[in-house]
Formats: sequence, C-alpha cells, structure tokens
Amino acid sequence: MRLFDTATRAHTNVRLKDEMLIYVCGITPYESAHIGHAFTFLTYDLLQRRLESLGSRVRLVRNITDVDEPMYVKASELGMHYLQLAKHETAAFQRMMRAINLKDPDVEPKPSEHIDEIASAVKELVNRGVAYMLDGDIYFDVSQFPTFGRTSGYSAKLMTQFARIRGGDPDRTGKRHPLDFLLWRVINDKADPAAWDTTVGYGRPGWHIECTAMAYKHLGQTIDIHGGGTDLIFPHHECENAQSTALGSELFVRQWVHTAPMLLGGEKMSKSLGNLVFVRDLIERVDPAAIRIALMTYHYRTGGEWRDDVLQAAARLLDQVNHAVTRPDGADPRPYLARVQAALDNDLDAPEAMRAVRDMTQSLLIGGSDTTAAAGLSDMLTLLGITVPGASLRGTA
Repeated sequence: MRLFDTATRAHTNVRLKDEMLIYVCGITPYESAHIGHAFTFLTYDLLQRRLESLGSRVRLVRNITDVDEPMYVKASELGMHYLQLAKHETAAFQRMMRAINLKDPDVEPKPSEHIDEIASAVKELVNRGVAYMLDGDIYFDVSQFPTFGRTSGYSAKLMTQFARIRGGDPDRTGKRHPLDFLLWRVINDKADPAAWDTTVGYGRPGWHIECTAMAYKHLGQTIDIHGGGTDLIFPHHECENAQSTALGSELFVRQWVHTAPMLLGGEKMSKSLGNLVFVRDLIERVDPAAIRIALMTYHYRTGGEWRDDVLQAAARLLDQVNHAVTRPDGADPRPYLARVQAALDNDLDAPEAMRAVRDMTQSLLIGGSDTTAAAGLSDMLTLLGITVPGASLRGTA
C-alpha cells in the first residue's frame, strides 16, 4: 500500500505493522458537522478499514479541539460556557459521523482534559532551551529547529502569510523570529473561563502544543500516519512536528497524509464564509450510505465542488446495489474485489474503487453464472464501509 506523503512530496510505501498508530486532527466543536468534515474523516476511515483488512490492528486517535479561541467567541455569543458548547457540538458531530458509518476512534482526547500534560511539555521545551518568555507568554524558538519548514515545503514568505491568517502572530513585537509560535498564553483575568493554574503559570495552551501532548500520551513518540486537512499543513502540523521533535522524538511522524477541501461555489467550505452543507440536513433527504458513496466519488487529495447531482447519482447507485445483493448470480466477483483492493492500495483511490462496485453491481443486475457474486459484492461493500440492508456483510475482504 502506498500513500502520498506531504513531507517528501512523493508517494511512499506504508510500513505495515501489527499495530498501526494514526493521529487525525479533529474538529473545533462550535458548529455542526458539515460535508467537508465528513470528507476529511472518511479518508482515514477508509485507510483504517484497508489496513485492518491487511491484518493490522489500527489504533486511531482523533482529537476534539475544545480549547481554542473561536470556541470562547462563539460560546460568548450564545451565552454558554465554552465546554457546554463543546459537549453539545461534539455529540452532534459523533452522531453524524456514525450515521455515515465511520468507525469510532480508539481515543477522542480533548485539550481541556490534558492541561497537565500540555503544561509539562511546555515546561520541558523551556528547559531544553527551545522556548522563551515574552511578557509572560511562552514561544517556541524556530531558530533552534533548523529544519523548520521542511514538513510543508513552503517558503518563509508563504509561511508568514499563512501564519497571519491562520491564528499566528508573525507581527508581534519582541518575538525573536516572526514564525515563532505560541506555546502558552498568560491570562491575567482570573474570571476568564478558559485558564488553568499550572507549572508554567496561569493561562492556557497555544493550539499546536495541544496535539503534541495528546499524541505523545495516547500513541507515543512516533506515529505511523498523521492526518488532517491541507489547511493544517501550516502552521499547525509544521509547528507540531517541530516541537514534538524538540521534545525528544527522533521521528515524530512516518507519513503525513492530508485531505483536500470540499468546495461550494468555488470556495473551501468554512464557518467563516458560511458556505456549508450540513450532514444533518442531507440525512433528512437521503440514506446516509448515499452520502458516503457520494463522498467516495472524490479523491481525497483533490477534493472538488460538492454538487447535488453527485448525491443524486449516489442515491441511484445505492438503490441498484440494494437490489443487486438480492440477485442469485452474476460475474465472478474476485476480479472486482481485487480492483477495489488495488485502488485503495494506490493512494486510497476511492473513485476507482467505486467504479469497480458499479461494474460488479451491473453484472448482478444483468445476471450470470457465478452464484458467489452477491457475496462478493457484499465483501466489497464491507471493505468500503457501505451498509445496505440486503447484504450479508461478512467483512472477509
């Protein structure tokens, strides 16, 4: 199996082990799950299913970022405590992901429950001389990490631009370098709802150090595959890699795998633009399995424009599949199953896998001489996580 590795800018073979460790950056839970979320997390669900079919036990950690500045703003607007908002939206998100048959992660850690681990990591970075104080805040010193920028491959100019629009503060006076990033923010207001008294002072963590501390605790110092959207390549994953390595990880991540965004009206779906298609609304219109099928018509590295006609076509295919699995015979399913497996092994080519499903479905609708055809189609559906009432989902793929 091979995947495109962001850090090397090339396809690389997955180093299969008895236990594969995967960390996926999850949502900041201040608004309902949209189809862009579903597309991102479906990618790693497909990856998990294929790795398990190859004999690996997958330990997948998908965090919930409940300590982050947008949470406090939204909660204040709603007149709620930010953790109450996070709990409500996290539960809604989990329901939507289960509806489209995503497996639950092994662990779904939250920064609010890992403050001690985060503070310890910050203190260790200070002790190692790679972090410094600025007016009570603590910053990572990128000059102490010569390979900073190698994960993303971005120029210093582009990194600075992204830092400016993605939560960084490259223009802050007093920093040693514009790209130095926040590890810990001092809070002077004792009434602030998101502040803790820790070994590094009274305050709250920066965004990036949260994932490092949680990954270290739940997966250890080396992760096989680290995922998230392409918007996280910089600054989040670049900074995460730098601080994790500085903490002592000889190799923090073996492969970085990033998903392209879903678009609406030519723009990335985002809360700030308001161009969102919510999973909860789609489920009222179509079978959730059709949503999953529709998402798999897009390749994870290219994404694309979300269109209603794609969803309608997926619903039609699902109807055909529902009928096909009840048919008595069709073509030999083994070549079709092999196509699905080969497609997933080729950088999770879900669109090609779905073409194989369509072809196998048609063979059953036309009819043939192989009485194992319906069972073979069921195996293909199991591997792809598509649930249909008439299939005997044995999971042998």
